[in-house]
Amino acid sequence: MPAPLISDVLPDLLEEMVYLARQAGADPLEGQLRALKIESVCDCGDENCASFATAPVVKVANFVELQSMEGQLIIDLNAENEICFIEVLGRPDVKYLLEEYYESASG
Repeated sequence: MPAPLISDVLPDLLEEMVYLARQAGADPLEGQLRALKIESVCDCGDENCASFATAPVVKVANFVELQSMEGQLIIDLNAENEICFIEVLGRPDVKYLLEEYYESASG
């Protein structure tokens, strides 16, 4: 199964992250955010985790913490300042949508 675009699976989260990135002064990330694909979902097993990789190889060199109203949203960047991972904690809405997408795609 090809990696889905974040805009197809989590459109509301995408718009929230774009808005919050602008608020954090990280406007240059908007283009990257809109083009992101969900390469894999975190398998840490934490019930509060809905994080996902956006690159085949995740090597975090920097991050941008977004000031979300609910939970935690952190954009992880590699050494080239490309988004490689999105940390989503305490967001059951996002976890539900990810689970629904992957269950329907595999069934």
